[in-house]
Amino acid sequence: MDERRDPQPDSGTSPPEPAASTLPTAQQAHLDYSGHIEGAGRVRGCQRCSDVDRDRCAEGDRLWQAWNTALNDAYDRLTEETR
Repeated sequence: MDERRDPQPDSGTSPPEPAASTLPTAQQAHLDYSGHIEGAGRVRGCQRCSDVDRDRCAEGDRLWQAWNTALNDAYDRLTEETR
């Protein structure tokens, strides 16, 4: 079955531009934390944090705490909406 197709826009009109957006806080916090551990491009990640047998460094611990706080806040917002 064919899906509905919108008619082509009139010539001279341009498609709407997507709004500039940012990642939700929890996703950004996860990217920050995983970027610290894994690194990016040619930059190696934190060797201490990437070793499961060692504790996190101070920066890694701060990023991990920020990620968990963001997850808890997101969960709280979600459960408030469902009440």
